[in-house]
Amino acid sequence: MKIANETIEIIEKQFALDCNLEEAKEIQPGKMYLAKSKPLPGARMVHKTDIFFRAILFMGKAYLMADESIYDGCEEIFKDVSPDWFCKFPNLRILDTVLKEFGYEIADTHIYYLPDMDAPKIEEIHPVVWYDEKEIAAMKEENPFHNAFCYSPTQPDIIGVGAISDDGSIKGMAGASLDGMYVRQIGIDVKEEYRGEGLATYLTTLMKQKLLEKGTLPFYGTSESHSLSRSVAIKAGFLPAWCEIYVKKRGE
Repeated sequence: MKIANETIEIIEKQFALDCNLEEAKEIQPGKMYLAKSKPLPGARMVHKTDIFFRAILFMGKAYLMADESIYDGCEEIFKDVSPDWFCKFPNLRILDTVLKEFGYEIADTHIYYLPDMDAPKIEEIHPVVWYDEKEIAAMKEENPFHNAFCYSPTQPDIIGVGAISDDGSIKGMAGASLDGMYVRQIGIDVKEEYRGEGLATYLTTLMKQKLLEKGTLPFYGTSESHSLSRSVAIKAGFLPAWCEIYVKKRGE
């Protein structure tokens, strides 16, 4: 099991946009980088979050981006914090306290997965139907697969694949959104009556393979506490890669 060097190079290019790394200061040699918050074309932007602060923890490195008003404070607070242990609750508590002074708060922490270069390829053994961007848009009003298609203004849904039952209804759906210049995020949803059949793993794997064939890098994200979703990621040929901290304005 291994994340390919090419994959690492691509995701690092995405992180450079996400956290303005071209202008970052190295506050821990080779480990922690801090830049002032700046929206860049092609950067990932999670809907209803804010770039007042952002942290990406990846392979022993921390990429931080902070608003000018808290930039110096973040440098002082985190200059000696290990990137590997950045998400320990005492660190998050300090960060949330600082954010609240300026009307912000931690919105979420997420764990993300990248493709395992050694994962075996699978074939379409269960009937599926593929959907393009226009077909996905047409489903919006009657969308039962909210984890597959989010209809986000910042993360547009661009491709989907559904498992079809004998009566022609859709049992489950995997979708991919255009999250950043270099990456596409996979989401999965299976109707409750069909869960336990392996459809989540199957559809996620097919979507991963399709995106790789198109020359784009897929990734998978979930909550640290969502063990079933984490299991789907591993079974579908993904490996844990990075953790991310998002913030939002308080009350939103």
